[in-house]
Amino acid sequence: MALLTLAAAGGALFIFEVPVLQVVNAERPARLNLRLGEPTRFSISYIHSIYLQAAAEEFEVEEGEVILLRGVRTRSPSVAHYYGFEEDNRDYYPVDRKMKSFALRLGMSQAQTLSHGEKKISLGDLGEKGDRLEVRVVRMTWGKYLLSRVVKEKS
Repeated sequence: MALLTLAAAGGALFIFEVPVLQVVNAERPARLNLRLGEPTRFSISYIHSIYLQAAAEEFEVEEGEVILLRGVRTRSPSVAHYYGFEEDNRDYYPVDRKMKSFALRLGMSQAQTLSHGEKKISLGDLGEKGDRLEVRVVRMTWGKYLLSRVVKEKS
């Protein structure tokens, strides 16, 4: 009976899927897999490459692995104008843009930081300055996700 229970639990690892935020370096063999639990929101904060001012883009993952850019946080009118926002003296600018994936370049002065819940991860660990990173949400079985975490930690 115990063997049957163990086999069923092991099988479940390769049946049930979880949403995973995946950041892939398009130029090097590096990738980050981050399981999205509650909340399904994450942000990427950075220093703007032209204006050298702080900004953060806030995202939420919707059904169907859709990434929704909820808004941009910045206290810099220059960065706000770069995004096309006309209003000054605000800290938050709502956007509401849906996408399946997006790309960014690793910062030249300082690497971007990905935040999800209490986790803060430097994207600089995925490559060199200027590398192209692709961000998307995929569905992955628990077993594949856990294996990706083990393999990542050993390399």
